[in-house]
Amino acid sequence: MARALNFSIEGNQYSLSINKLDRKKLYGFTQVEVKDEDGNKCELATISDDGKHILPKGSVGYVYMNAKNEYVPSSSMKMVDKDGNPIEKILSSFDSGKIKLERATIEDYLQMYVKAVYQLTPEGNETDLSGLLESLKKNKVLYFKFNYRTDYDNDDAFLLESEGHIFMVIGHISPFEFVGLEKTVDDLVADDDDDDFDFGML
Repeated sequence: MARALNFSIEGNQYSLSINKLDRKKLYGFTQVEVKDEDGNKCELATISDDGKHILPKGSVGYVYMNAKNEYVPSSSMKMVDKDGNPIEKILSSFDSGKIKLERATIEDYLQMYVKAVYQLTPEGNETDLSGLLESLKKNKVLYFKFNYRTDYDNDDAFLLESEGHIFMVIGHISPFEFVGLEKTVDDLVADDDDDDFDFGML
């Protein structure tokens, strides 16, 4: 069963499951299989740096090593800030309890670099989403912080409504400001009229 997020807005609670949307689900996909002369499926392998060994799938991996070339399990590693102070992990949104939705603007949403899109569906058929749908139609977008798993960083997330369906779009809001369509390249690039450039300097 899909994991559920518990949202809160205007005193109402909504438990919604997420279902990731991708190009394969929307448009389908093709898969190319390579077979040998006997019809057996070929699998990708890696050749060692010395060219003497063929390493089949699953035999190559990444590990963390310390200054003494000793293996360090990832569970023992801690994240610290620039001053060396430990950073606490952020709880997964699925385990954080109620997620308070905040009003946002379309401009906020359009500044986001999108990582993934999910369709949200109620946990039970009896769940009444009319209040949430009304809020989305009125506010266009609702904002919250999303963290798929307990980690050190979270994503910006927006809820949107389309034809009675609710979608969650996650990513990061860009720190860059939109300067406008009226600006031209000439306005943004410094003018340099130095005609005495010596190409022999190149």
